[in-house]
Amino acid sequence: MQRYFVREDLQQGQRLCLDKDDYFHLKKVMRHKNNDQVVVIDSKGSNFLTVIEDIDNNVLKTMEEIENDSELDVKVTLIYALAKGEKFDLVLQKATELGVSRIVPLITSRCVVRLDKDKFNKKRERYEKILKEASEQSHRNLIPVLDDLITVEQVKQYQGDYNVVAYEQTAKDKVHGGFKEVLENVEPGQTINVIVGSEGGFSQAEVDYFNHNSYNNISLGKRILRSETAPLYILSAIGLFREVVR
Repeated sequence: MQRYFVREDLQQGQRLCLDKDDYFHLKKVMRHKNNDQVVVIDSKGSNFLTVIEDIDNNVLKTMEEIENDSELDVKVTLIYALAKGEKFDLVLQKATELGVSRIVPLITSRCVVRLDKDKFNKKRERYEKILKEASEQSHRNLIPVLDDLITVEQVKQYQGDYNVVAYEQTAKDKVHGGFKEVLENVEPGQTINVIVGSEGGFSQAEVDYFNHNSYNNISLGKRILRSETAPLYILSAIGLFREVVR
């Protein structure tokens, strides 16, 4: 059943309108008609089975609240150094499908992409559309938050219950187990902050700065992963451990 997000709080029996793009999708793309049903998710993450009352005037009515237990029981913030091409778009989409709560774009000394905050914000509408559509597709209750672009020095503002940085040298040195320790010890409701670098990785000075600000180095196994693969590996492992293995 098709799903749409709205920015308001809903209750049973309430009439509502979708935003312009979603209404176009409902009527012109999906070709829904009066009395068809869709699911609408409100700003609190509540899911409502909803009937289309007037397709021509964009009027829907909530019928009943329905249960949808689709969120991870831990909050994951991905601090991701900007990658070139469409890699950032891919990570936005797939990280959303895998349950990320917040994505923080990071600019580092080895980023091939050289965006400032103004240039990044010009792309924000497209980025947020990717997050929204991925949330609808994967039956999320919430759309991940996309923060403003930050510098390495601003990483210290992000402190969770567990803070880690995926560092390739840790794998090369065959120092494994740090990520496993996080997975085994994190409790429901706690937060995990993860930093992942761009194609060129991090400078030693950047890694030292992260370590000085409570981020521990972890390896992701014996192989060196691409920048767009590493965050998906991490989120997949968290999801597997929280929802399947335990």
